[in-house]
Amino acid sequence: MNTDDRFDHLIKERLRASAPDEAPARVLEGTMNRISDTPQRGRDWLGGTTGRMLAAAAVLLIAIVAGSQLARLIDRPIGADESPSPSVVPSGSAAPTAAPSASPPEATDALGAADQLVLRITAGGGGPTSPLDQLPWVSLMADGTLVWQTLPPGPETPLLVTRRLTPDGLTELRDLVFSGGLLDASISHELEALPGAEPPGRGVMVFTFTTGASEGDAVVTSVQWLGDEEERTYYQPSPEREELDALARALREPESMLDEGAWEGPAQAYEGAEYQLVLMPQRDSPPYGNPDVADLPLAYDGPIEEFGEVAGSPGEPLTRCGVITREEAAGVVQVFDAGDFGEVGMDRAMAGGLDWADGNGTVDVFLLPRMPDGFPECSDHG
Repeated sequence: MNTDDRFDHLIKERLRASAPDEAPARVLEGTMNRISDTPQRGRDWLGGTTGRMLAAAAVLLIAIVAGSQLARLIDRPIGADESPSPSVVPSGSAAPTAAPSASPPEATDALGAADQLVLRITAGGGGPTSPLDQLPWVSLMADGTLVWQTLPPGPETPLLVTRRLTPDGLTELRDLVFSGGLLDASISHELEALPGAEPPGRGVMVFTFTTGASEGDAVVTSVQWLGDEEERTYYQPSPEREELDALARALREPESMLDEGAWEGPAQAYEGAEYQLVLMPQRDSPPYGNPDVADLPLAYDGPIEEFGEVAGSPGEPLTRCGVITREEAAGVVQVFDAGDFGEVGMDRAMAGGLDWADGNGTVDVFLLPRMPDGFPECSDHG
């Protein structure tokens, strides 16, 4: 059995074992057919950011998280169809009003609260992290709202999309995710080398699964599955890591996991009601030649190096973090669009370096849409 067949078998068995008895067989078969027919395709998260920002992103393994290296790391295709899913409303433009988008919904009495977390999945490098690592792969809320990163994003496809599940659809998805017991309690699944083995040096991706109060408030971390051959040669068997890896990747295409009747309405580009802005100012450094940070339309009166609050460990550069409105975020997007930062928009995380005339230096800027539960908080950057 080759690697692709084994992965298909793993997903099928995982879904079959966890699915409720009434789940239609066509749901499982449809899921596997879409996965097996999907061509390989990769892409970096944020495209053409410039200067020292790009170098830092490479060191922090952002490309590993969702770029073209991911397929090589796990030895299997991870792409998606060349054309966007017809159910997704494309964003298509950097302009803040370019596409219909969904803001966090109001609470629904029949289900749970719109801001009540059921499950969040983030993925980042195993070493130092970037603020961009806090952008979730998946956020599932108790009212049935699901937000996920598309596979792969592109100029005509939003990076983040959202779609509402029906009550039955939410129950079905919760059963698929939680009935296996892997997320019942906090635990960390690390790589454990075989006796006498000398694994090759490499970057890895680490998944963090965070469940809400209704599911036990557990935090489960798990190193990605490295492929059958490498795992068998160098590491102790870990079916938990293999299943968690498969679950995280399957949830990047949730519409393949559930019947169409599980959803209410089409998917839409996601825009947050609020955005997190992270600034890393550095005085007395050569300018990038990009727009000036003073051009950011922030409702903030004071030096930029005092914006928000200190995030992470004190040091140089000092990281500042604050929450801004959707309107302010739209202005930040316009400033980014004036620079050479690749694809920008309200439906994605962005990073770039701006000049800082007042400090004779530069400011590295990160903008992330916050999820319906208010994640990420500035305290999440450690």
